[in-house]
This record gives sequence, structure tokens and C-alpha cells, in this order.
Amino acid sequence: MLQLRFSLISIYLLLAAATAMAKDPDTTKYTGAEEIEQQIENLAERSEVEMDYSDWTEEINLLRQRPVNLNSGDENELRRLFFLNELQISNLLEYTRKYGSMASIFELQLIDGFNEKLISQIIPFVSLSPYVPEKFSLKRAVKYGGTDVMLRFLRVLQEQQGYKNVSDSVRKASPNDYYLGDQNGLFFRIQYSYKDYLKLGITGEKDAGEPFLPESDTLKKGFDFYSVHFFLKNIGIVKQLAIGDYHIQFGQGLNAWSGFATGKSAGSIIMRRRAPALRPHASSNEYSFLRGIAATVALGKFDLTAFYSNRKVDANLIAADSLTSEEDYVTSLQQTGYHRTPAELADKGANRETMLGGHLAWNGQRLRAGLTLFHVNYAIPFEAGNEIYKKFQPVLNVNTYAGFDYSYNYRTLTLYGEASRQLDAGTAFLQGLSFSPDPRFAIAMVYRNYPKNYFNTFSAAFGESSSNTNEEGLYLGLVASLFKQITLSAYADIFHYEWLHYRVDAPSSGQEYSAQATYNISRRGDLIFGFRQMNNPLNYSLMGEKTNLVAESERMYFRVQLNYQALPWFKVQSRIEITGREVSQKNREKGYLIYQGFQVKPLEKNWTLNFRYLLFDTDSYDTRLYAYENDVPYSFSVPAFSGKGSRFYIMLNTTLYKDLSLILRYAQSWYSDRNAISSGPDQIDGNSKSDFKAVLKFKL
Repeated sequence: MLQLRFSLISIYLLLAAATAMAKDPDTTKYTGAEEIEQQIENLAERSEVEMDYSDWTEEINLLRQRPVNLNSGDENELRRLFFLNELQISNLLEYTRKYGSMASIFELQLIDGFNEKLISQIIPFVSLSPYVPEKFSLKRAVKYGGTDVMLRFLRVLQEQQGYKNVSDSVRKASPNDYYLGDQNGLFFRIQYSYKDYLKLGITGEKDAGEPFLPESDTLKKGFDFYSVHFFLKNIGIVKQLAIGDYHIQFGQGLNAWSGFATGKSAGSIIMRRRAPALRPHASSNEYSFLRGIAATVALGKFDLTAFYSNRKVDANLIAADSLTSEEDYVTSLQQTGYHRTPAELADKGANRETMLGGHLAWNGQRLRAGLTLFHVNYAIPFEAGNEIYKKFQPVLNVNTYAGFDYSYNYRTLTLYGEASRQLDAGTAFLQGLSFSPDPRFAIAMVYRNYPKNYFNTFSAAFGESSSNTNEEGLYLGLVASLFKQITLSAYADIFHYEWLHYRVDAPSSGQEYSAQATYNISRRGDLIFGFRQMNNPLNYSLMGEKTNLVAESERMYFRVQLNYQALPWFKVQSRIEITGREVSQKNREKGYLIYQGFQVKPLEKNWTLNFRYLLFDTDSYDTRLYAYENDVPYSFSVPAFSGKGSRFYIMLNTTLYKDLSLILRYAQSWYSDRNAISSGPDQIDGNSKSDFKAVLKFKL
């Protein structure tokens, strides 16, 4: 049955593409950020733990709420639009200096580095309003600022094993098999803001399974996680001031970078990262942020940022006893933010992390350079893990990091890099280059060397692995617009592991190759053909052998995707993706994923409807496929599809009255190859899983 539906939808996709290409161009614009979505899919695929990408959705929402003014002439303002590379920002600034403010967004086509597709993608995030430089005024902030309130509810509709009513004796015998709270997930955010100059807010979250109003007096009542932020910008020489929860982002992320960081993606190449030194933390991410105070002060061409953070972090705590240990110690940090069982609650805030440091940046016309120095201390000492692949990693007790970053621009050439030294441990560095000799052609190169004795939990630089350690690699990428409507992009990434790493019991090497062709269908959309091959080392075992052997695991992906604005009020997105995997001592595995989605947004109505139906069939979890989904604000959905089944979701976004809006989302996954979904406390007895989300937003 799945094969029949696969064939029918394949025929539909080909007909839709043919129909799209046959239409005459018009001024209807297609907008989207497919490259960023692909980056999140790739990050989810590489991550060893479940990650929270709500920081990225926060970035996108902030851009929608306060678009970037392209006429500002302010480089820092343009840097907020992280889709743009160094050359595009430089050329845009030069154009507005020479010719004045732009009257139409399509003037960008006259600027080197901009094409129709890029312009259509940034339309939702930019404005061309007259730009008037403004200094912060508390009087104006109080008079013209506004308060936004957001409430979110989510729930899995089927009963999961961890929520079943059992006797006290059963729960006492297996306390961590059952959750302490109900199946409801709750989130709220209240924020007062004035443009980009003032942000004051509080957020609270209770994940499904966490107690909210427990009967037991020993459990905390209320939300499991609270976050408060206060952020000011451009107050005299103080460029930024953050109190409460905030992010730091310096250089290329090798020394210190919290929050979302981009990675490899088909359709784009790696460019120098640009970010403000500080920004407030207002998402539901419970791990990747700092808590304390920070400020950036302008001293001529120098920017000095100082920061202090003191917060409790989740950690696997082993309490002292007279037999095994004379004092408490910690084995690892926990990043999930879940506190649903007694064991998870015991890990909550089990250690205290103190961080103190600063960053000094010099901003020249072509050369920018920065120095970073910070010290991290944990109140409870860590014990070195027993895993042999972590043998050379420094123990996370007291660490000091010192680093240097720079970037240099000369016409269409950009050089950039960063080095980080972990005192009494290793030195890591990254060097990048981007060059665009012609507006239709750009190349990029990134070399990184992260030794096995370097380990930094605040590092988020470019790399193959989710942590910047035990990795050396060279990335080469290019983008070429050989014809007016066709863009070709490709990259090759070759990397080497000096020591053992997760699921690989020997030093090893790997490669990744990607190529993508994009056909721009006027301004209505595009048709994408993509190929990716990953050759990664992996353990395997043979009968009679006492140790694991290491062999190359080869995996290939083929993708065809259509993004098309068929009518001014109707947009479609279609994808077919096929994967195959070969590894020693195993049969060849394969899988596919196919979906059809659409968006309905009537021109003179105040509602939008998103729908997607997806089919998948893979031989195992190792051939799983990921697909980014539209979701409610400050939430994310990047499911991993394995086995056989289907999934659909529908989301309605409507304005009920003036500044009051409601978003509803329902999704369901159905499996034809199993009678139980997931395992442990999350197990559902049945072959379908449904989840419901609702968001209410209003302004005061």
C-alpha cells in the first residue's frame, strides 16, 4: 500500500513541477529559509543527544517582529540578517552610501551578490522605511513600548506508560519508570520591548511529565523552569547591557558561543559568522545560556565586553558515602532540561557553574580582531569518565580559556579565523576563507584542528561532530550561478579523528560530499535536485572477536524538492528523499521519505493554514530521515522517521481580534510495522501517536 501511494505522489510531484515551469513569470513572490531548515535537519542528524532548537525559532521570530532596515547604513543592523555573507553586507553598505536609500526591494538585484532567490527569501525579514538614527530614551521607551504575552499548551493525546495510574507500591519499586507530573506541557512569556533598544521579560516552562501543582509537599509547585532577561542597547558609550539570562557570541564560536549556531547545509557555503556580542535569552532552552550580568562598552574603535555568570546546572551527581567516596562528585552535565522522574529531579541544579571573562574587539575598516579570556569553575568536582574515547579530555573542574579571533576583508576576499587555548590542556584553531571573484561565483574554505585534549562546553564552532574536540578537517564549498535561473552548489568535507570517539573504537577518517542544483521558477519558487554522500567510520563486531572492528559506513541521500507559490494565496512544498546505507557485515539498507505540503493564506483574510502529509519507509533506525516542520512560536519539530508509516500535521494561525491571535497545531504519526511506539515511560501501546499544541498571543 505504501508503494502505491509513493508512486501516486511521485507522479503528482512531477506534474506539479512541470506545471510550475510552464507558467509565465509574475510578481508573486515565494519566501522561505530552506537553507536554514536544512542546517537544522543536518544538526539533528549529527547530534548524539536531543537538542533544543527554540533559540533558532526565537531568532526568526525576532526578525519578523522587527525587520532589518536595509537603508540604515549600519553594519551592526545588517548583521542581524544572518542569511547575508560578508560580501553582500559590504556591497549593500557601499550601494546605499553612493546612491542613497532604496525605494524598492528589487533594487538589490543591482548589487553584486544578490539574486532573485536570495531577495525573495529575505523579504519577510527586511524593511525599507526611512532610517532616522535614534539614541535610547527612557521616556520614549515607556511611552511607545509595548507588552507581548504568549501562552503555549502541548500534549500527547495517547496515554504513555509513564502516566499510568499504578499503586504506590509499584511506583515505589520502580520510581523512575513513572512521571511525577501530568502529560501537559506549559510555557509562558511576557516581554516589554521598545524597538531593539529595550527588552524586559520573563518566561516559564513545564515540560510534559514535570509536576506543576503536586499533592506532595516535597515537590516544588509552579513551573519547572523560569528565565528573566533585561536588555538595553545604545545608551551613551554602553552599546549593550544584559542582566539576567543572556547569550554571548564571539568570533567563530570556538572560544565562547551560546545559542544557535549554523553548520553545513546543501545550497549554501560556510561563511564568516557575524553576531552581536550579547543578546537576551528569551526561549525555552534550559541549557545553552548564561545567567548574571554583561555589558559591551564602545571605546573609540574598540568594543570591550565583560560578562559574569553564576547559575545552577543539571549534572549527574554521585553523593558521598563511606564505602565508595568521601565527597560528592559529578560524572557529566545534563542538557535535556527534563525533570520528570526522581532521578531527573536529583540531577536538577546539582552543580553550580561560575563564569567570568571578557572580550576586547578592535573594529577597523578592513581588519577586525578580538581577544577573549574567561574562567569557568564548578562547585562540585568532576570525576573522569570510564569511557576510553574520553581518555584525553580534561576534567571539567576549573578551566581557563584564552583566545584570538580576526577577520580581514579586501574587495571580494575575506579571511577569518580563531584560536583557543585551554590552559594546562590543548590549543584549537580554525581558519576560513571566502572569495567571490564574480557576483555569480563564490568559494569557501575552512580548516579546523581541534585536538583530543581540548574540551570546551561553551564552544560551538564549525565541525563534523557536535563538540569541538578530537577532530581535524578541511571543508571546501562553492556556489555558482552559471545561468540566470540555475544555481549550482557543492561542498566536500574531509575529516580525521586522532583518537577514538563515540561508537568508533579506533583513530579514523571520514568524508562528506554534497551537490545541489536549484532551478529558479521566476519569483514564484524553485525546484531543487540534491545529492549527499557521507562516509563515516563505525564499530561492528564479528563472532569470536573480543574487540570491536572499525569499518566505513557509506550513506547516500537523493532529494528532489519543489517550493512554489502557485497562487498569491496558495504555496506548495513537495519533497522526495531516498537514502541507502552500506556497512561491513550487514546487508545494504535503504529508505525513502516523501511529503506534500501546502500553505493557504487568503490575501484579505487574517488567517493562515499549513498542512503536510508524509510517507516514510526505512529498513532501520540507521537509515532514518529528518524533515523540518512548521511549528508554533518558540517550539520546534524535526522528527526522525524510521520504520514504515505516515505522518501529517495541520496548523492554523488566526487573528481573533486586533492584537489577539491564536495558533493551533495537530500532528499524528502512524506506523504499520509496530504495535508499540517508543519505550520506557514514553511508550505508547498502539501504532499511532498524536500531539496537540495551542498558542495564544496578545499585546497589552
